Amino acid sequence: MGERFENGSIVDEERARLAETLELLRDALERAEGLHERIEGGYREAKRYLAEYRGEIDPSESFQNELALNEEDRRAAQSHYAAERLRKLLDSPYFARVDFAAGEGAAPVASYVGRFSFSFGGRAVVSDWRSPVAGLFYDFEPGPAHFDAPSGRVEGTLALKRQITVEEGRLVHAVDSGSSVRDDVLQYELSRTSDGEMRSIVASIQKEQNALIRDEAPGALVIQGVAGSGKTSIALHRVAYLLYRQRGRLTSKSVAILSPNRVFSDYVSRVLPELGEEPIVNLSLREAVEKELGGAVFVEAPRPAVDDGDEDHRRRARRKGEVAFARELEAFLSRAVDDLFQGTDIAFGRRVVEGAWLEERYRRYGGLPVSERIALVAGDVARDLDARAVGRDRLALPTKGEVRRKLAGMLRAKDELALYRLFLRERGEADLLKLSAGRKVEWEDACPLVLCRAAFRGVGAFAEVKHLVVDEMQDLMPVQHRAVARMFPCEKTVLGDFHQSVDDGNRAELADVAAVYGGARVAKLVRSYRSTCEIMALARRVKPVSGLEAVERHGEEPRIVGCANTAEVLARTEEALAAFKAGGRKTLGIVCKTDDLARRYHKLLRDRWDVQLLAPESGGYLGGASIASVTMAKGLEFDEVVVLDADRRLYATDFDRNLLYVAVTRALHKLTVLHRGDPPAWLTA
Repeated sequence: MGERFENGSIVDEERARLAETLELLRDALERAEGLHERIEGGYREAKRYLAEYRGEIDPSESFQNELALNEEDRRAAQSHYAAERLRKLLDSPYFARVDFAAGEGAAPVASYVGRFSFSFGGRAVVSDWRSPVAGLFYDFEPGPAHFDAPSGRVEGTLALKRQITVEEGRLVHAVDSGSSVRDDVLQYELSRTSDGEMRSIVASIQKEQNALIRDEAPGALVIQGVAGSGKTSIALHRVAYLLYRQRGRLTSKSVAILSPNRVFSDYVSRVLPELGEEPIVNLSLREAVEKELGGAVFVEAPRPAVDDGDEDHRRRARRKGEVAFARELEAFLSRAVDDLFQGTDIAFGRRVVEGAWLEERYRRYGGLPVSERIALVAGDVARDLDARAVGRDRLALPTKGEVRRKLAGMLRAKDELALYRLFLRERGEADLLKLSAGRKVEWEDACPLVLCRAAFRGVGAFAEVKHLVVDEMQDLMPVQHRAVARMFPCEKTVLGDFHQSVDDGNRAELADVAAVYGGARVAKLVRSYRSTCEIMALARRVKPVSGLEAVERHGEEPRIVGCANTAEVLARTEEALAAFKAGGRKTLGIVCKTDDLARRYHKLLRDRWDVQLLAPESGGYLGGASIASVTMAKGLEFDEVVVLDADRRLYATDFDRNLLYVAVTRALHKLTVLHRGDPPAWLTA
């Protein structure tokens, strides 16, 4: 962005303020670096002393020295962290200024808002974007305003709201704003190139986004957002906000995100560190399920629907993707857990424990997992026998473990796999379970087994997670959402877009997802910020999305190019690669319908071009030129996109429209669509 100022008084005022702030930051950085060096020096000296005199030091002194070293290590990490934040602030200390008068007749007080707070000499120089006063910038125009401080609501007047851009310590933009975020600043943010990492959006958060970020209500928040609406950014900024607001309850280690794949995890991994927070726990659903199952069974890798040529497997997957299947399993488990135990009379010496009494005791512990009930009934039996035993009878008293084993033998199913089989058998669908050697099940059976395990043994592998982010909710089957709700009984931010489903076997809907998470609050985002108006006009033709709005930002018209054969598709793709390499943009996505096609085209291109394949086994996203399936590209964005083979052979059904909609909405600035045969009518209409 070139320098832009409304008038000379603003530029003079803000340049003076910036110079003062940078001077304070340099002073603070010098102190922080000096402190870090002294702490590091002391730490190195203490380590050297312990190494040299280890054999001569008294054990109690050695223990005290180890404690001191750990404390020095912690202080060194803190000082290093403080210095790193100061270096970032030197580049861009703040992005906004708000002048607020608290109460009638009070003089306005100026507050500068940045990514991090910075105080010097007991004075707040920069306020954190998550602070109460910063909310004035996102939510109000000049005039009556308020913010909620720890002591209560503060009413007053917003006298001035100014947007400021500082880059590399230089003031390049300052304008008094009469809208929530002035269009020229928003346009600047949206027109920037993508560098392969999701960026923070603190300088351009919109009012409707801010409301979701600062939502602290308990329970689950479900966000349905169109492509490019910023829903993943909102979720991550909400995590940063909650970590800031709930320091005593939340830490980065107690917050987790369920990501669709490792490429996406890598893509979003820098957002929280950019906002001054530690990275949070990153899991795939498969990793979470395998940890919860604890080796009871093993799980095959998921098969993307568009790559799955096994019609029998697709039939099984479609059935397990139905809402009805999830509801039937839950209803079965709520009933079967009571009926699973069939008590029979058992004798211990001369004493007989009646089966009816055992069943009554088992049902008395309703609401608990089967294994806990059996343990409690075994304890009841052991105590009862002990209380009634006299003389030689005491020699025949069983242990609690012996009683438990006898009771376990009265169960109709001995573990979660047997319980799942019982469910399928009762419904006449035993053929839905395909068990491979080594107790290996198909991916679609993993979450039903988690629910069966919860009924049989309980769950608890993720008890330390206090807040969970579930991304791409539309790609989780109803039964998978239910398993997530059981594995993670905590507050949640659940997000996605049901217009971007990439699995035609999944029958989840927004209302069902909200119901699964305890009647969650639902927010809908219909404004897209990612792509130009021209690209979004094409996206609307591909898939008419009700209510979709695009921020007005113009660019090149998308090119729809017919090709005679594969050789011409490759030639046009190479032309795009050459133009990209010669241009100034940073990311190019070549998007195919399936992973198999992506691998084939990568093999044809990799010898002549530096192009990365994004596949399920990929460890990250490096930026530059990449080739990926629609499934792997979902959630990412690229400066330029080339969609391959967008013709009626591959894109014919309503579900295919979803896939092509995902593909074209990955593009920020430039889009080329190549087809060999006739394109779908809705692409060129």
